[in-house]
Amino acid sequence: VEADVAASALSGAAQRVAGDRIALTATVARDADGAIAVSPLSLNSGPLAAEGSVELAGETLAASLKGALADIGRLATGATGAITFAVEAKGTALAPDVTLSVAADRIEAANRAITGLELTASGAVDPVSPAARVTLKGEVAGHALAGSAELKTTGGRRVVDGLALSLGRNRIAGALVLDDAFVPDGTIDFAFPDLGPLAALAFETAEGEAEGTVRFFSKDGVPELAIRATAAAVARGDISARDLAIGGTVSDWLGDPVVSGRVEAASVKAGGAAIDGIDVKLTRAGEWTGFNGGATVNGTPARAAGRLKVEGGRTTVELASASATVSRISASLARPGIVVVEGGSAMLGDLALSVGGGSVTVSGTAGSDLALDVRFSGLPASMANAFYAGLGAAGSLSGTARVTGKASRPTVGYRIDWTGAQTAQTRDAGFGAMLIRSTGTYAGDVLEFTADVGDGSGLGMQGGGKVRLGGPASLDLAVSGKVPFSFLTRRLAAQGLALTGGADVSLMVKGAALAPIVAGSVRASGGRFVDSGSGIAITDLAADIAVGGGRATVRSLNGNLSTGGSVSASGTVGIDAGSGFPADLVLRIVDGRYTDGRIVTATLDGDLTLKGPLVSAPALAGTVNLGRTVITIPERLPGSLATLGIQHRNASKAVISQQEALSPAAAGGGGGGLNLDVTVNAPQQIFVQGRGLDAELGGTLRLTGSAAAPQAVGRFTMRRGRLSLLGRRLDFTSGTLGFSGSLVPYLDLAAAATVSDSTVSILVTGPATDPKFSFSSMPSLPEDEVLARLVFGRSMSKLSPLQIAQLAEAAAQIAGVGGPTSLIETLRSKTGIDDLDVKTDAEGNAAVSAGKYLNDRTYVTIEKGEKAGSGKATIDLDVGRGVKLRGEAGEDGKAKGGIFFEKEY
Repeated sequence: VEADVAASALSGAAQRVAGDRIALTATVARDADGAIAVSPLSLNSGPLAAEGSVELAGETLAASLKGALADIGRLATGATGAITFAVEAKGTALAPDVTLSVAADRIEAANRAITGLELTASGAVDPVSPAARVTLKGEVAGHALAGSAELKTTGGRRVVDGLALSLGRNRIAGALVLDDAFVPDGTIDFAFPDLGPLAALAFETAEGEAEGTVRFFSKDGVPELAIRATAAAVARGDISARDLAIGGTVSDWLGDPVVSGRVEAASVKAGGAAIDGIDVKLTRAGEWTGFNGGATVNGTPARAAGRLKVEGGRTTVELASASATVSRISASLARPGIVVVEGGSAMLGDLALSVGGGSVTVSGTAGSDLALDVRFSGLPASMANAFYAGLGAAGSLSGTARVTGKASRPTVGYRIDWTGAQTAQTRDAGFGAMLIRSTGTYAGDVLEFTADVGDGSGLGMQGGGKVRLGGPASLDLAVSGKVPFSFLTRRLAAQGLALTGGADVSLMVKGAALAPIVAGSVRASGGRFVDSGSGIAITDLAADIAVGGGRATVRSLNGNLSTGGSVSASGTVGIDAGSGFPADLVLRIVDGRYTDGRIVTATLDGDLTLKGPLVSAPALAGTVNLGRTVITIPERLPGSLATLGIQHRNASKAVISQQEALSPAAAGGGGGGLNLDVTVNAPQQIFVQGRGLDAELGGTLRLTGSAAAPQAVGRFTMRRGRLSLLGRRLDFTSGTLGFSGSLVPYLDLAAAATVSDSTVSILVTGPATDPKFSFSSMPSLPEDEVLARLVFGRSMSKLSPLQIAQLAEAAAQIAGVGGPTSLIETLRSKTGIDDLDVKTDAEGNAAVSAGKYLNDRTYVTIEKGEKAGSGKATIDLDVGRGVKLRGEAGEDGKAKGGIFFEKEY
């Protein structure tokens, strides 16, 4: 007989020791008397080889088999070495005498060497009167191994006597009586001060010590066992226990076991789980085992009470109560529930839990295959804050989930409503509480979902897509909807800014989650922007922005200045927050009108660029051309207010830090927010008016430094100007207008006049909001005397009371503590002309003149005196490069012409 069999056709145990195929050969003979002989018999399969013979003559059997297993690792993973074996059977076929021997010279297992191993067993295989004797000897890691046991049958009573096993200091001893079903009755004592060598004998790795007793007995015909065991420390693989104590009874331990007793342990660690303070009491109630106890699992205190029953391979667990606290989140069983375990699966019937004030209900089956339905309501989103620092989640969650598929790769379908949704990130971004609704499916490491997001301010976003979580995470998302600018209110308000309106957003996000590619568009119309600090308001804001390639391209951005004119922008802004949102924008102002609401009103055009990271120090550069600009010196300062000098003495560190944050030190020409490099052109038409002052300046300057502390290079110089006091007119001889650390103009004007025997000088210096007028004379006189001679041409001692009152009014006017008294200024503002003046010549003859710019190069002056024929008209024409043409024609028929050349140096 020859046979060749695939090992996969054999049982699992046989497959472990065999090769891929098994070859069997035998010679079988039968004689005339019916005796059968099989000899020789040979079996070969990978590391397994055996030879032998079998003879069967009538009821007499004689058989022998010898062989070897060359790789003991087939029986125990990690073990190395080889064993030999021999089996002989003689006697009657139904009750032969059998002898078995197993030997190994050296086996390596669990990092220990087993040498000289010999196992022998002999006896009669007789179901009625079995008998056997087993011996074991060898050495394990230098520890002597010895074991023996003997089975005897006397008067129908089967006794296992002399049961003993010793390995070093480890001992097992006892005696058992077996009934007809071979159910034991007796006691076995064990003491294992060193589990390592004993575990190696079973080809396992373990450490620790244990001792105890196992007692077998029967009660009302039902087999039971009682166990008492203690272990100071036990460890096997990633499982370890400390101060373990087990005491209890197991009824019907061969059938449907029922347990009573107590299990205690100071700590148990298994994998990543750390269980401390285990104390579980087990009670027997008929076929049920009651349990009540608790432990702390990974820092989470948990308790449970109920009962369980094992019947026909089916375990029923009735939970009466259960509770746990995870990261300060309490969870408890809302009502009694039932869990049935059968065939490796657990069946849950509407198991209701109360979690953090919300409710969760789970039903279905869980095992290698999942079919679970989960319903949850009112779960506080703040529970997630315990697991993700800085999340700051708020609101509540409700919805359903369906879990199916293999437990190793489940599929989850869900529907979630998150009401009052907020996180620290959305709050910092300025968004309020939102409603988020999402449905989706998670399967095969891919989350596919749709979501709607909205709030009371007009936010409305819809979108969805796929998120791949397996391996490098990737995104494939699309979102669109309306985003109101109101979410920026708080952040802008801190800077004195306001933005109203909203934008239509459409974006696609694709690629690696750590470096996604964003593309889409942002469109807005009807927006309004206000800067309360500068008084600038832009209405009818409209934008068309394309997003892609790592930047936002401003295709168009337009708006109207509320005071007149328009602004527009184009260019790009990088959308990478790590690079600070780098900008490259072109800005244009057309026919703009600016007023700071206090002293400056101007018309302007500008071509500017904004470049650099927006979040750190972008640079604003370009040219601004000023048209008509009026700087009005306040006629009157508040008389009821005074500057108070207040110092905070002994201030705490917190107050000092707050003060420094609220009032940082002024920058000195650089650093801070927006860096400037702007050229301001104003060849003329910069008018300074107020308190009797009427001057025109022009020129070019360059603003540099930071917007918080701009520095001016260059200044505007005097074109023409005068100072009027009670009808007395003084022409300025020189003057400049500049800036010093802010955008408030700084005046430095000078005028001189000869009065009788004195030369009078007037200086106007300081910020335009509150300039200082000073008067001096040669020879030197007091200021009131100088003012009297300037206005009335005589000394103070010769003034009438009315003249003194007029002089006081003039002093109050230039000091800014009076009110506007000039009829000339009123007429000029009403008629819209650029210059209106009433003057008196040396002979006391009065004349009125009015001036007006016809365009940027042409200035016309009309003058009329009180005498007949005293009227005249003058035209100034600026032809460029410092050359001006002037023509004059009078009522008396006379005409004049001239060429003038001016150069600034």
